[in-house]
Amino acid sequence: MRESMRRRIEFELKRKNMSQKDLATRLGVSEVTVSRWLNGERDPSIETLNRIADELGCATSAFFVTDDATDEKKAAGEKSGMGTGLKVTFGVILGLVIAAVAAGLLSKDEKDQLVDILKKDDGGN
Repeated sequence: MRESMRRRIEFELKRKNMSQKDLATRLGVSEVTVSRWLNGERDPSIETLNRIADELGCATSAFFVTDDATDEKKAAGEKSGMGTGLKVTFGVILGLVIAAVAAGLLSKDEKDQLVDILKKDDGGN
């Protein structure tokens, strides 16, 4: 699991005053599974990420977007500077597009069009 994703889940757990065990129970998985996700030993599926987001009350996209502000500042209610430090990689966006197709939100043709646009914006890589 990406560091930013792990930190966001940990931040949201803290914000909701939930333990890893609480999250595991709500998701119907073992506490060891959640621990492995947060230790970077395993990655949850996109479907599971959607369920984690639902349980934590945040958008799935929050796991893929980082900001220059620290979670401590956010927890303290300080302005995070959103928009000034956003960093989203091509791979993450592509993953979201694929997840949208899997969820039935985009057709394969729409996905292909978005992938072509993303490749152009990424220099064709």
